[in-house]
Amino acid sequence: MKSNLRNYLATSILSLAMSVAYVQHAHAQTQTILTVNGAKITTAQVDQWIAVSVSEGAKDTPELRQSIVNDLVLREAVAQDAKKTGLLAKPNNAFKIKMAEQNAMMDIWFAQYFANHPVTNEDVRAVYDKQVELSKDPKNSKEYLVSQIVVANESEGVELIKQINNGASFADLAKAKSLDQNSGQQGGIVGWALPTQLTPPINDLVPNLTKGKVTQIPVRTSNGWHIIKVDDVRPFVMPTFDQARNTIAQSLIQQKRQEAVNALMKTTKITKGN
Repeated sequence: MKSNLRNYLATSILSLAMSVAYVQHAHAQTQTILTVNGAKITTAQVDQWIAVSVSEGAKDTPELRQSIVNDLVLREAVAQDAKKTGLLAKPNNAFKIKMAEQNAMMDIWFAQYFANHPVTNEDVRAVYDKQVELSKDPKNSKEYLVSQIVVANESEGVELIKQINNGASFADLAKAKSLDQNSGQQGGIVGWALPTQLTPPINDLVPNLTKGKVTQIPVRTSNGWHIIKVDDVRPFVMPTFDQARNTIAQSLIQQKRQEAVNALMKTTKITKGN
């Protein structure tokens, strides 16, 4: 009986000691480093930033911590001043903050997708090996820097070609009108490609265009109606794997981004309003 009582008391004392230690530890983790017009900058805030930085490859150093503290001070001072001056109430500013939040959410969403669907060295090597085989085809003696504008129907394509022929900027129209966001944001530029890498019937049309020329009729594919421009032409020389690695990897990343979007939209119900 006494032995059980001693064990109970020992256990109770140990639990109490652990609780006190936890509270002390938690308090230490949320110590105030300094204040900015009365607003606290705490160790917990710094540790959050450190955790994100370390997850992205940085090292937890005194210099990094001081840099984060300096940044937190600036952010707090800016936030206070924006609130005091009513800056957020001015036209479009609240919208800009909302867009920044949504952009951050998209970055996090894509990061998670790539964590589950990484671009591996084997993926890059497979694409490179395929390019080596393609390079042996006589059709691929030259490569072409291709730009495009993708629209929904033929009549819109015809109208844009008229505008281009009358001096309108191909790049500006691509940014404003192209349904392909990846190339559209780049002024229509798709990149350097061999004819056999292009979608039919574009692959047959491009070799017949000289530098600076644009197709005079819209070209239909499963993705829409394309206006194609050849920005440059050069003899094709197969690069080494090390030379091609980064370009191929970036191309695969863009493909996977589009795959992620396509998969999401297939499960998204969209209805028109009244």
